[in-house]
Amino acid sequence: MKITTEKEAWEAVKENGYALQYVPEGLKNPELCLEAVKKREYALQYVPEELKTQELCLEAVKYFGFALEYVPEELKTYELYLEAVKDNGYVLEYVPEELKTPELCLEAVKECGFALRYVPEELKTLELCLEAAKYVHDYELEPYPIFIHVPPKIKTYEFYLKAVKENDDLFYYVPEEFKTPELRLEVERKRSGYKLKTENFNNDTNNGDDDLPF
Repeated sequence: MKITTEKEAWEAVKENGYALQYVPEGLKNPELCLEAVKKREYALQYVPEELKTQELCLEAVKYFGFALEYVPEELKTYELYLEAVKDNGYVLEYVPEELKTPELCLEAVKECGFALRYVPEELKTLELCLEAAKYVHDYELEPYPIFIHVPPKIKTYEFYLKAVKENDDLFYYVPEEFKTPELRLEVERKRSGYKLKTENFNNDTNNGDDDLPF
């Protein structure tokens, strides 16, 4: 790809942010670079260092948290880390320990429950662990069930009961000694609720077929 004019640069970057790598240095400006990082995940790596401003880097990590890799060290502020973990909770692994606040860790586990593994032990409260449990999905469970990242002192029967109320996918990973009739009933209630909602939705959809304009 050969880009020789500003117009060609804009057309290319609007089509694909990675095209920024083919733009001559003399045609790269803040506006063009901002457009690129909004379009593609790793486009920040093609932004000249002198154009990497706080504003541009903040926008980059909002769209793709792992763009953090290409942010200059002096621009890695608390606000930037916070926006990065909101996009991808796993970015918490790369946040300096001194910047891991309860607020930042909560945002990370709300985006991805397994970010709990990168939360400092002293910040793992019951409330935070339950939030993490809420945001873990069945396709993410293997091979690392989230309960291994919960401090032992928190893993009581009440914790497991509340966890499966939030996310019944976790039932399989509850230790056998905690799988009481009450806990099993809670899971059945939740799954029955899903089934009922699905059936009602299907019925509503089917009943509305005659009213569709096509």
